[in-house]
Amino acid sequence: MIQRIQSIFLLVAAVSSMLLFFFPLASFYHEIEGNFRLFIYAVQSLDPDPKYTFGAYYTLPLLFFTIVSVIFSVSAIFLYKSRLRQIRLCTFNILANIIFLMVVFFFYINQIKSTTHAEPEYNIYGMALPLITLAMMVLASRAIRRDEALVKSADRLRG
Repeated sequence: MIQRIQSIFLLVAAVSSMLLFFFPLASFYHEIEGNFRLFIYAVQSLDPDPKYTFGAYYTLPLLFFTIVSVIFSVSAIFLYKSRLRQIRLCTFNILANIIFLMVVFFFYINQIKSTTHAEPEYNIYGMALPLITLAMMVLASRAIRRDEALVKSADRLRG
């Protein structure tokens, strides 16, 4: 049935992943080098004549992992008849979100920081949304596993 608690967790995970399109992950301010914002779809300069420009495909991995997270969350909602597929999708989504966070912190923040010589100022909303997605996916996976165990125990009682 679609009205289970894991469906709510998966919906919240999908919505929080979609909200990443609207909030920057971090801002970089430097008086001489320039001011930049890191979104999942681009690194935007706040200066009229930026000293550094980042290519259009620079943040493509972040965009890819976010779209994968949204697709996996939404499709897992409608796979309620196949709990094992739901568990697999949740596991892949958890892995994609962990990779997303690692790429943001260990690659993009350090790369932009070394290029612009500016210290990052993390946006609370932009950094909390991937963590909310990750937490909701873990909760959904636990709830799906609990349902699967309940079904297996009921099948043992019948057989």
